[in-house]
Amino acid sequence: MKVVIIPVPMRPPHEVEAVKFPVDGNKALEYEKPVLCPINSVLAKKMKKDEEIKVIYIITTGGNSQCEENKKNFTQEIEGINSKIGAILSYDTIDIEFLPTKKTYNKLITDLAEKIPDNAELLADITFGSKPGILSLFCALRFVEEFREAIVRYIVYGKVEFNNVTRKVEHPMLFDVTSLYYLFKLMGTMGATNADEAAETLRNFFAM
Repeated sequence: MKVVIIPVPMRPPHEVEAVKFPVDGNKALEYEKPVLCPINSVLAKKMKKDEEIKVIYIITTGGNSQCEENKKNFTQEIEGINSKIGAILSYDTIDIEFLPTKKTYNKLITDLAEKIPDNAELLADITFGSKPGILSLFCALRFVEEFREAIVRYIVYGKVEFNNVTRKVEHPMLFDVTSLYYLFKLMGTMGATNADEAAETLRNFFAM
């Protein structure tokens, strides 16, 4: 089973614009149509007929949050893409407060660990969501890799710039940042005996 993890933006839906994302590097992920949620372009290329795919949305609650409407729009987009593919989609949600506390991120990590099944192939989109939330997501991915035999396939980030005058999106690009996760993992398992050996390990990693 593929499991797709999507932190949903809190901003108003009219500020979440559909964008055609060229891909930096892995052109196999490049999709010819604009999308609201960058990882949906990856799903458009990687979903297969009759394949089970579970989408887990991370919803940040709060008085000004419009996550629910954005989640609805993201789901409609995935369903539209899948209408010509025929994968078997299911959905789940994790609600967290907009508070960078240990309680909030303990909930995020434990809920993700419970909702991701054994032997899952993991895809995540870190375009949206809070900075502490992304760190917690990496911790959860590390846990399920270690104890659920999961494997992280893709972590993507959709980069855009906004014109200073018109506020229109410019220079979009989709980045496959999966290597950043594996660097995070390497730093936690590095067995070097001294700083020079550790630095050499890092140089070798970036040379790959």
